[in-house]
Amino acid sequence: MAMGWLHTLRGKLIVSTILVEAVIIAAVLWNGQRLIETHLLEQFELRRKETTLLLDAALAPAMAQRDYAAVSDILQATQAINSIDYLVMFDNDGQIVATANWERQRPVPLADNPEQLLNGNGLQNFDLRIPMNIGGRQFGELQYGLDLGFLRQARADLQRQTMLIAISGLLLSALVLASIGLWLTRHLNRLTQASRRLAQGNTFQTLPESVDDDIGALTRAFNQMGSALAARVEDLQDSEREQRQLAATLSAEQARLHALLSSMRLGLLFVSPEGRVVYANPAFRQLWRLGDDDVSPGMLLGDLAQRIASDPQRLSDPYQREHLFLADGLQWELRQADERLLTQISVAVPAAPGETQEGESRLWIFEDITHERQTADRLLFMAERDPLTGLYNRSRFEGELQRLAVQFERDASLQAALLYFDLDEFKTVNDSFGHRAGDAVLLRIASEVGQLLRSNEMFARLGGDEFAVVAPGADLAAAQTLAQRIVAAVAALGFEFEGTRVRLTSSLGIALLPEHARRPEEWVARADIAMYAAKHAGKNGWRVFREELGQSAYMLAQLSWAERIQAALEQDLFELHFQGIYTTGIPVLSHLEVLLRMKDPENPGLYLMPGEFIPAAERNGRILDIDRWVLEAGIRTLARHPQLPGLAINISGRSFDDPGLPDYITGLLDTHRVAPQRLLVELTETAALSNMADTQRFISYIRGMGGSVCLDDFGVGFSSFAYLKHLDANVIKIDGMFIRNLVNSREDQVFVRAIIEVARGLGKKTVAEFVEDQATYVLLGELGVDLAQGYHLSRPCAELPDPATPLAA
Repeated sequence: MAMGWLHTLRGKLIVSTILVEAVIIAAVLWNGQRLIETHLLEQFELRRKETTLLLDAALAPAMAQRDYAAVSDILQATQAINSIDYLVMFDNDGQIVATANWERQRPVPLADNPEQLLNGNGLQNFDLRIPMNIGGRQFGELQYGLDLGFLRQARADLQRQTMLIAISGLLLSALVLASIGLWLTRHLNRLTQASRRLAQGNTFQTLPESVDDDIGALTRAFNQMGSALAARVEDLQDSEREQRQLAATLSAEQARLHALLSSMRLGLLFVSPEGRVVYANPAFRQLWRLGDDDVSPGMLLGDLAQRIASDPQRLSDPYQREHLFLADGLQWELRQADERLLTQISVAVPAAPGETQEGESRLWIFEDITHERQTADRLLFMAERDPLTGLYNRSRFEGELQRLAVQFERDASLQAALLYFDLDEFKTVNDSFGHRAGDAVLLRIASEVGQLLRSNEMFARLGGDEFAVVAPGADLAAAQTLAQRIVAAVAALGFEFEGTRVRLTSSLGIALLPEHARRPEEWVARADIAMYAAKHAGKNGWRVFREELGQSAYMLAQLSWAERIQAALEQDLFELHFQGIYTTGIPVLSHLEVLLRMKDPENPGLYLMPGEFIPAAERNGRILDIDRWVLEAGIRTLARHPQLPGLAINISGRSFDDPGLPDYITGLLDTHRVAPQRLLVELTETAALSNMADTQRFISYIRGMGGSVCLDDFGVGFSSFAYLKHLDANVIKIDGMFIRNLVNSREDQVFVRAIIEVARGLGKKTVAEFVEDQATYVLLGELGVDLAQGYHLSRPCAELPDPATPLAA
């Protein structure tokens, strides 16, 4: 780095100039040396001549006289005075006649050539031999050694002066040239430093443009370049920041996408146009039970298909193996050896914009629909089957009647029989031994009667203890035979509850197609009339529909119920019973549900259940009076017992059409000074969905005045979830069909969990009814149900419980 300045323009300029100066000075020194040598040679030659003349003048006379003693004296004097090294005098014969500072025995050196003085060989003496002449006559020769010390001294002095002058000139010129170079390149140095700062990433600073010359033009160009570069750098920095933000966003999106793909239940397999695996998410490996080494990026799709198909535990059906990874865009179902059912569909993935590739990538999507298929089968079963007995339900029964009616229109020769029956005194079993005993009776009846029927005959439970058998192709005789077998089979059954032996009988009615009816509703009505005729004839029997007998019996039954309901209203035979509804976890009373009972005048101390008189009341319109009576009695109870948290009162669907009912409820609350928050009105789901507009208006009114609304029997209708968002109820009561066997039924648990999740999402509480054991109560709490109701917690009774007393469930 110390010599780095030599690579700069300034350094190169100074060094080049110094080198040029050095060359010139060297040339000058060489020429000066040559001139010195020439001058010294001339001086030497002059001195030699002078000395030769002096010696010749001094010695020639003595030699002519052969006065060798004088010659010797002259030589001695001359050697001492003239800085001559030695002198030797020869005669003409070459004999030494006299010497000075030389021994005669020593050989005399040869005379030197004057040109040797310039050879630089370091001569100390210069040997000369000169003749001694007088008048042109030679008397001998004189050889002497001339001391060259003076010549060397003169040369040294001249060389020292010349070198000093050269060095001084060189230093002075270097100083002058360096100053000139510094002055000329000062702007360039500033440009260099600015360039280095700019290259190091420092902020660009504009340089002054004071010089109006080439350097000034270069500075202006540099300033323009620096400004443009600074702007580009700023743009690049902004772009870099954006790129970093985009990279961070992309990284976060990729992380979220990876987490999403990893958490998906769908198995995803992405394949390149070359047929190689690009990506497989964890669900794909799990669905096909593949390890990390079994499927990896880059492997051929054919190899993967072979690996899956080669394991009989994955695909045992050769036909399904042929459809594995079939890129036809259709959905295929692949059933594995363990009965798991997967769906497969492939989707073509087009190339991204700007991407060039031949062919299309494909995405295979796999889904395990085993549970969904089982649930769908269960839904289909529940849509057509009674949840308790497994028999066909009313909906499926009505569909079968409609099918036969349509078939009869096409084929007039078709005939069929409808057998309609219920159990005599079935309510006694429920009242005396509870719902579990009643359910056991219904299950036994369904089993025994079902064994009497042929495969083409439909056996349905229509509700409660009402059953029906549809026998296609049966004539009157076949229907009578089947009716007798059913009545006899029911009568032959024996039950034992709590140590008591119980036997039940049945009453059955027969109606034929097309003799008695051609439309489904008429067919059912005729069979119902025949059943009532069998009951009035003494029960435990069957009757075939006859117009005169059956109609009179049916009308008598309806008339009897109308009179009994009227008498109950007038004579105060209706009575409220109460059943507690408790919180899950720790059973604390939340509120009470009002249950209506009718005192039986013919059997003092016994009650008629709602299932016996409510259907008749709905048919003859007295249900409106019953609803108002229950509302008044319930609100009066709340007024007499202010410690009660609240009452839930059931309202029938017929009352929704009563425009005066909302004002009637408000009037009762005001009259008895009961807070609306203590009133909860229960509406059955089927009734609520039958007239959505009236239901919504009624619910809005109750909610608007501060009361609460509970949607009862939720889940019975399979459009429940779809309509729930339109019904602004506070509470949802899950139908007992999902609760009775909740502990042992995974399907019921799935439905209950789904109802809870929907209710929570909509901000509604949930109530579970028919809670009849501790295991069910605990499981409901674990599933997240808010409230529970059932015989395990409390039985319906006329006495009000103490809200302050916790229940030890």
